[in-house]
Amino acid sequence: MLVVALVALLAGVAAAAAAVLLVGDDDGRAATSAAAAESEPLSGPAVRFSGTDVTTGAVVGLGKLAGEPVVVTVWASWCPACPKQAEPLRRFAAAHKETALFAVDTQEDAEAAKAFLDANGLSLPTIADEDGHIAAKLGVRELPTTIFLTSEHRVASMWEGPAGLGRLKTGLAAARAG
Repeated sequence: MLVVALVALLAGVAAAAAAVLLVGDDDGRAATSAAAAESEPLSGPAVRFSGTDVTTGAVVGLGKLAGEPVVVTVWASWCPACPKQAEPLRRFAAAHKETALFAVDTQEDAEAAKAFLDANGLSLPTIADEDGHIAAKLGVRELPTTIFLTSEHRVASMWEGPAGLGRLKTGLAAARAG
Protein backbone atom coordinates (compact mmCIF):
# COMPACT_ATOMS: atom_id res chain seq x y z
CA MET A 1 0.00 0.00 0.00
CA LEU A 2 2.86 2.35 0.88
CA VAL A 3 4.56 1.58 -2.45
CA VAL A 4 1.39 2.47 -4.37
CA ALA A 5 1.10 5.76 -2.46
CA LEU A 6 4.74 6.62 -3.18
CA VAL A 7 4.37 5.82 -6.88
CA ALA A 8 1.24 8.02 -7.06
CA LEU A 9 3.04 10.85 -5.26
CA LEU A 10 6.04 10.65 -7.59
CA ALA A 11 3.76 10.61 -10.65
CA GLY A 12 2.00 13.73 -9.36
CA VAL A 13 5.28 15.55 -8.73
CA ALA A 14 6.52 14.60 -12.20
CA ALA A 15 3.29 15.84 -13.81
CA ALA A 16 3.48 19.15 -11.93
CA ALA A 17 7.12 19.63 -12.95
CA ALA A 18 6.25 18.88 -16.58
CA ALA A 19 3.38 21.38 -16.49
CA VAL A 20 5.63 24.16 -15.17
CA LEU A 21 8.24 23.27 -17.76
CA LEU A 22 5.73 23.33 -20.63
CA VAL A 23 3.57 26.25 -19.61
CA GLY A 24 5.72 28.43 -17.35
CA ASP A 25 4.91 30.30 -14.18
CA ASP A 26 2.17 32.84 -13.40
CA ASP A 27 4.24 35.63 -14.94
CA GLY A 28 4.40 33.76 -18.24
CA ARG A 29 8.08 32.90 -17.85
CA ALA A 30 8.65 29.47 -19.31
CA ALA A 31 11.81 27.55 -18.57
CA THR A 32 14.37 27.90 -21.35
CA SER A 33 14.33 24.18 -22.08
CA ALA A 34 10.58 24.35 -22.71
CA ALA A 35 11.05 26.06 -26.07
CA ALA A 36 11.52 22.78 -27.91
CA ALA A 37 8.63 21.14 -26.05
CA GLU A 38 6.26 24.02 -26.81
CA SER A 39 6.80 23.64 -30.54
CA GLU A 40 5.57 20.05 -30.57
CA PRO A 41 2.08 19.07 -29.37
CA LEU A 42 1.91 16.66 -26.44
CA SER A 43 -0.55 14.39 -28.19
CA GLY A 44 -0.85 13.11 -31.71
CA PRO A 45 -4.56 12.68 -32.40
CA ALA A 46 -6.86 15.65 -32.63
CA VAL A 47 -9.27 16.24 -29.76
CA ARG A 48 -12.97 16.13 -30.67
CA PHE A 49 -16.08 16.77 -28.58
CA SER A 50 -19.32 18.71 -28.68
CA GLY A 51 -22.46 19.25 -26.64
CA THR A 52 -25.18 21.72 -25.80
CA ASP A 53 -24.15 25.14 -24.49
CA VAL A 54 -25.73 25.52 -21.05
CA THR A 55 -26.52 29.20 -21.66
CA THR A 56 -27.72 29.37 -25.28
CA GLY A 57 -28.93 25.82 -25.90
CA ALA A 58 -26.93 25.77 -29.16
CA VAL A 59 -24.77 22.80 -30.11
CA VAL A 60 -21.15 23.82 -29.59
CA GLY A 61 -17.90 22.00 -29.97
CA LEU A 62 -14.46 21.98 -31.44
CA GLY A 63 -15.74 21.14 -34.92
CA LYS A 64 -17.13 24.67 -35.23
CA LEU A 65 -13.69 26.06 -34.36
CA ALA A 66 -11.73 24.26 -37.11
CA GLY A 67 -8.43 25.88 -37.93
CA GLU A 68 -8.27 27.90 -34.69
CA PRO A 69 -6.24 27.34 -31.55
CA VAL A 70 -8.60 26.75 -28.62
CA VAL A 71 -8.30 27.18 -24.87
CA VAL A 72 -10.46 24.65 -22.99
CA THR A 73 -11.03 24.89 -19.25
CA VAL A 74 -12.51 21.91 -17.41
CA TRP A 75 -14.03 22.68 -14.01
CA ALA A 76 -17.04 22.17 -11.74
CA SER A 77 -19.01 24.19 -9.21
CA TRP A 78 -18.23 21.64 -6.48
CA CYS A 79 -14.47 22.04 -7.00
CA PRO A 80 -12.99 24.30 -4.28
CA ALA A 81 -10.15 25.57 -6.50
CA CYS A 82 -12.26 26.24 -9.62
CA PRO A 83 -13.57 29.72 -8.71
CA LYS A 84 -9.90 30.84 -8.55
CA GLN A 85 -9.75 30.21 -12.31
CA ALA A 86 -12.60 32.62 -13.06
CA GLU A 87 -10.87 36.00 -12.66
CA PRO A 88 -7.74 35.15 -14.68
CA LEU A 89 -9.93 33.58 -17.38
CA ARG A 90 -12.19 36.65 -17.47
CA ARG A 91 -9.14 38.95 -17.84
CA PHE A 92 -7.60 36.65 -20.45
CA ALA A 93 -10.84 36.59 -22.49
CA ALA A 94 -11.09 40.39 -22.40
CA ALA A 95 -7.51 40.76 -23.62
CA HIS A 96 -7.77 38.00 -26.26
CA LYS A 97 -11.16 38.46 -27.90
CA GLU A 98 -9.92 36.69 -31.05
CA THR A 99 -9.11 33.54 -29.09
CA ALA A 100 -11.58 30.66 -29.01
CA LEU A 101 -12.40 29.83 -25.38
CA PHE A 102 -14.44 26.87 -24.30
CA ALA A 103 -15.44 25.38 -20.96
CA VAL A 104 -16.48 21.92 -19.89
CA ASP A 105 -18.32 21.81 -16.57
CA THR A 106 -17.85 18.23 -15.48
CA GLN A 107 -19.87 15.81 -13.38
CA GLU A 108 -22.89 18.05 -12.92
CA ASP A 109 -25.94 19.11 -14.87
CA ALA A 110 -26.57 22.15 -17.06
CA GLU A 111 -28.29 24.12 -14.27
CA ALA A 112 -25.29 23.77 -11.97
CA ALA A 113 -22.96 24.71 -14.84
CA LYS A 114 -25.01 27.81 -15.69
CA ALA A 115 -25.15 28.83 -12.03
CA PHE A 116 -21.35 28.49 -11.82
CA LEU A 117 -20.89 30.74 -14.87
CA ASP A 118 -23.35 33.30 -13.48
CA ALA A 119 -21.79 33.29 -10.00
CA ASN A 120 -18.35 33.90 -11.50
CA GLY A 121 -19.40 36.49 -14.09
CA LEU A 122 -18.33 34.39 -17.05
CA SER A 123 -19.80 34.23 -20.50
CA LEU A 124 -18.23 31.54 -22.65
CA PRO A 125 -19.52 28.46 -24.45
CA THR A 126 -19.86 25.74 -21.83
CA ILE A 127 -20.91 22.10 -22.04
CA ALA A 128 -22.29 20.32 -18.99
CA ASP A 129 -20.36 17.05 -18.92
CA GLU A 130 -22.80 15.31 -16.57
CA ASP A 131 -21.17 11.89 -16.54
CA GLY A 132 -17.58 13.12 -16.85
CA HIS A 133 -16.90 11.38 -20.17
CA ILE A 134 -15.48 14.50 -21.86
CA ALA A 135 -13.14 15.20 -18.94
CA ALA A 136 -12.02 11.57 -18.99
CA LYS A 137 -11.47 11.69 -22.76
CA LEU A 138 -9.31 14.79 -22.26
CA GLY A 139 -7.23 13.04 -19.60
CA VAL A 140 -8.27 15.42 -16.82
CA ARG A 141 -6.98 14.30 -13.42
CA GLU A 142 -7.45 17.48 -11.41
CA LEU A 143 -9.84 20.42 -11.48
CA PRO A 144 -9.57 22.95 -12.86
CA THR A 145 -7.50 21.86 -15.84
CA THR A 146 -6.82 24.13 -18.80
CA ILE A 147 -5.90 22.56 -22.12
CA PHE A 148 -4.34 24.54 -24.96
CA LEU A 149 -5.13 23.09 -28.39
CA THR A 150 -3.33 23.85 -31.65
CA SER A 151 -5.26 24.91 -34.75
CA GLU A 152 -5.48 21.18 -35.58
CA HIS A 153 -6.92 20.66 -32.06
CA ARG A 154 -3.97 18.64 -30.83
CA VAL A 155 -2.88 19.23 -27.24
CA ALA A 156 -0.03 21.76 -27.20
CA SER A 157 0.07 22.06 -23.41
CA MET A 158 -2.03 21.46 -20.33
CA TRP A 159 -2.16 23.07 -16.88
CA GLU A 160 -3.65 21.35 -13.83
CA GLY A 161 -4.94 23.65 -11.09
CA PRO A 162 -5.93 27.31 -11.34
CA ALA A 163 -4.05 28.95 -14.21
CA GLY A 164 -2.98 32.55 -13.71
CA LEU A 165 -2.99 35.09 -16.50
CA GLY A 166 0.68 34.41 -17.31
CA ARG A 167 0.07 30.67 -17.67
CA LEU A 168 -2.92 31.32 -19.91
CA LYS A 169 -0.85 33.58 -22.17
CA THR A 170 2.05 31.12 -22.32
CA GLY A 171 -0.28 28.19 -23.03
CA LEU A 172 -1.93 30.13 -25.86
CA ALA A 173 1.50 30.91 -27.32
CA ALA A 174 2.33 27.19 -27.26
CA ALA A 175 -0.98 26.41 -29.02
CA ARG A 176 -0.33 29.02 -31.68
CA ALA A 177 3.22 27.72 -32.23
CA GLY A 178 2.02 24.11 -32.50
